[in-house]
Amino acid sequence: MISVFFGLLFLAATCDETVTIDSVEYIVPQQWCGQCLDSIMIADPHTLVRLPDEYCFEDYRIYLTRGARDALVEMAQAAARDSIRILVDSGYRSASFQARIIKRRMAEDESFARVVRFVAPPGYSQHETGRAVDMVPSEALFVNTDTYAWLKEYATQYGFEESYPKDSLSNLRAEPWHWYWQGK
Repeated sequence: MISVFFGLLFLAATCDETVTIDSVEYIVPQQWCGQCLDSIMIADPHTLVRLPDEYCFEDYRIYLTRGARDALVEMAQAAARDSIRILVDSGYRSASFQARIIKRRMAEDESFARVVRFVAPPGYSQHETGRAVDMVPSEALFVNTDTYAWLKEYATQYGFEESYPKDSLSNLRAEPWHWYWQGK
């Protein structure tokens, strides 16, 4: 794409990556371009372990890699000693689950481009690695919680990092509730 701005010529990069959902191919928006997960990062669902219920929202069954689960339990126990409750409402999600989220939103009359402003396309979600969690409440207001403040101070000690912080240079919107286990 070529743009002219005050007589200057600019070349705008376009993404040549695509995803296919129900035999329809969609162009990946620029903010996700280059963020596709390497297949080696995608979790084998047969090796995932369940997060103990006391750290799961309501009756959710949440699965993670063993390392991420163990680190999260250790971190949640440390937070509890500081009177902070860590509660998770999402962990591992397969590419097909990501596709179902997108299809559901598109069935509500949203375009693919609009949906993937807020939901990673299949193959692009850190949740597919079994190392990402969404904390409760999984919304922008999480940034105002004591849990968020505690995580900002201590989560790296347990191998967790905020994936999409507000001050990121990334084109992706901030998600203070989304944390990824990098390992120790």
